[in-house]
Amino acid sequence: MRMRFSQLFLAFVITLALLIGLEIVTSTVLPALGWKEYRLTFNVLIILFLAIRMDSPLVPWLILALQMVHSIFSIEGWALGTLAGLIVMMSANFLKEVLHLTTAFMTMITVQLFQIIWYVTVTLVICLKISDFDKFGMILWSFIPGSILLSLISPVLFWMLGLIWRVPSEGGPRGVEI
Repeated sequence: MRMRFSQLFLAFVITLALLIGLEIVTSTVLPALGWKEYRLTFNVLIILFLAIRMDSPLVPWLILALQMVHSIFSIEGWALGTLAGLIVMMSANFLKEVLHLTTAFMTMITVQLFQIIWYVTVTLVICLKISDFDKFGMILWSFIPGSILLSLISPVLFWMLGLIWRVPSEGGPRGVEI
């Protein structure tokens, strides 16, 4: 299925609005309720969706734009997230033919595996920046509880994003071409 530019623009604006809403909840409401130790990074889920379900040379640019919006709400730099997003996207493209997200369980497992790739990449870069690999495990572990919760939420978010981006069901063609 091919998307026209107007459909792409509308889907992206709706996705940005969803990301901003989720970022507001995770950066203001959850800390106010006492959840301060871990952060839910919904931008990772949205980027995973785009990487797995979209076939387009525009996906890296969409990832960059999503990371720029995410960086408004996070101290994580947009460049670090974009690098991790592109590595995850290339991994997903390499494995696209074997990724079948037909069940909620398979979606959760796939999302968790790609989040681990994402967080290992981010942790490696952070350790390189601070020149201290002794903290690798501690930094990586700080991402894991939030990633498990995100994996549990992922089937619902992927379903919503599938409606926004008009992605065909899993039995149809692989992804949406832009």
